Amino acid sequence: MDRSQDKVYRTIFEQSPIGLIIFNRRGEVVDANDAALKILGMRAEDLIGSSFTNFRDDNLVNVLTHAYSGETYEYEGPYFTSLPESSFQVHVKVAPILDEHESVDGLVLTFEDITEKKRTERRLAETLVKRAEMQRALRENERKFRTLFEAAGDAIFIFDGRIFLDCNPRTEEIFGCKKEEIIGHSPVDFSPEFQPDGSNSAEAAMHKIGMAMAGLPQTFEWTHCRKDGTNFAAEVTLNSVRFGDTDSIQAIVRDVSERKKSEEQIKRLNEELEIKVSLRTEQLNASNSHLESTIRNLKNALIELKSTQGQLVQSEKMAVLGQLIAGIAHEVNTPLGAIISSNEGIQSVFRDTWETLLKEFSLFDEEEKNFWKMLFFKGSVLPEFYDSAEERKKRKQIRDRLKQEGFVKADSLADNLAELGIQGQDLSEMITGADKERFPVIVGNAVHLSGIFRHSNVIREAANKASQVIRALKMYIYQDHSGATEVDVREQLELVLTLYYGKVKQGVEIVRKFHDPSIAFGQADQLTQVWANLINNAFQAISYKGRLELETRPQAGFLDVLITDDGPGIPAEIRERIFEPFFTTKPQGEGSGLGLDICRKILEQNKGTIHVESESGRTTFKVRLPTGPN
Repeated sequence: MDRSQDKVYRTIFEQSPIGLIIFNRRGEVVDANDAALKILGMRAEDLIGSSFTNFRDDNLVNVLTHAYSGETYEYEGPYFTSLPESSFQVHVKVAPILDEHESVDGLVLTFEDITEKKRTERRLAETLVKRAEMQRALRENERKFRTLFEAAGDAIFIFDGRIFLDCNPRTEEIFGCKKEEIIGHSPVDFSPEFQPDGSNSAEAAMHKIGMAMAGLPQTFEWTHCRKDGTNFAAEVTLNSVRFGDTDSIQAIVRDVSERKKSEEQIKRLNEELEIKVSLRTEQLNASNSHLESTIRNLKNALIELKSTQGQLVQSEKMAVLGQLIAGIAHEVNTPLGAIISSNEGIQSVFRDTWETLLKEFSLFDEEEKNFWKMLFFKGSVLPEFYDSAEERKKRKQIRDRLKQEGFVKADSLADNLAELGIQGQDLSEMITGADKERFPVIVGNAVHLSGIFRHSNVIREAANKASQVIRALKMYIYQDHSGATEVDVREQLELVLTLYYGKVKQGVEIVRKFHDPSIAFGQADQLTQVWANLINNAFQAISYKGRLELETRPQAGFLDVLITDDGPGIPAEIRERIFEPFFTTKPQGEGSGLGLDICRKILEQNKGTIHVESESGRTTFKVRLPTGPN
């Protein structure tokens, strides 16, 4: 090869857009053009002389290795550069250079960056796939449209603004003609000359079509005519559609003849109904006037009924109080009598014997004064209250013993010792070795002077007792009527027992089983009346002689109050009737039959309940009340 040809080949080598690299038989790079250096991102001095095994990409190294066997190899795929995570697409072809003995003397590597080409191919493939999908979707939409078009319940036309181009089967049914009798005709051909409003059909149709062609959808009522010349009412919708490069009109025609007939029938029925409503309104106005009058009368009756009910409740309350009056009077008179008597006793001491008693005391020796002090302190305390039989028995025991010991005036001395609270078992120690003349003097002096304290204590206790009775009576009559509050049920029960004390103190055993606290929520005066009625009934059931149990139990937001007596019980055949108004088992004139009915109504107003369990020897009324407003 002469020098001029060599220069030509060298120019081609240097100017080639494809990367060219030449390797010697040892696999070393002996030459590379600028395109190869640019693709590889390397400088000539770094590449020339390096071995192909130094290439980072394993695929390229494998191709070069196999090419030294004398075969031509190609590879297309990613080429990994020396930069981490960096690669691009290449097309590589390696051909052996043979010497005169057909031995491999080196390799020629063509190296082309096809990254952009691959991207273009991928984008093209994606575009083709999308286009295919769009065409498939278009065909599917066309199929669906055609199905809807053919199966629609309304007549559908396609026309170009002048004549019909297509129509669906429903059009043939509505207009009573074949498809070929419709295609090519104008909408005006299927309309009467004038519409019901007097407008010309041709002019009105052209106006509506023009508006739709301008992109303004039109919906309106229209009168069409069938092939046989009969008219029918229709609702027409016009929309502009585009098929390819052609603008068309889609017309949907709905036969509304039956709807119009229904509307006319409804209109006629409405007119008839308005007439009937007007007549009925007049009747109702008359009825309303009568009803309003009746309501006013009922309201007045309800007011009177509530007033009567309140009077019945108060009447029952006063009836219970009336039954207590005698006992209450006795409970007040007894302490008042004790106060008057004790006051008289104190005055008599100061009025008659005061100086004499002091002179006697001054003459006592030390031993007598000590004995006097013992007697004085015993006689100063409040005496126990015995019944007359027990008191007489005590005095007799003391008198008999004094007589045995030889005391004169044993009767008066026994009375004085008993007054001082001396018991029979205390007497032996006192009189043993006592001076029979001085002993009565000391006892008499101690009795009179200590009597001042005894009478004072009696006055205090009697005043307290009278105060308790008056307070209980006042609370029973004048309790708060303002509304529901927290109520101490235990205190209310004790109040009622205080009022009944005079009647039951001798013959009734009262057992209290109160939980602490025993709080319920209700109207205090009403609940007190419930307890008064139930306790009064219990006392009457046992004829004021027997056992009465009062118990309170808290029960998860409620308080149970149990009132139990040991009376004969309530017969089963009348047990369900005892809460009925005016039902009573008491003799005529002793009961109104309203007590338990009023109790039940009061408890219902206070969100409570009442139940009874009864058998012979035990009857329990169980009241349940809420412990709070909710």
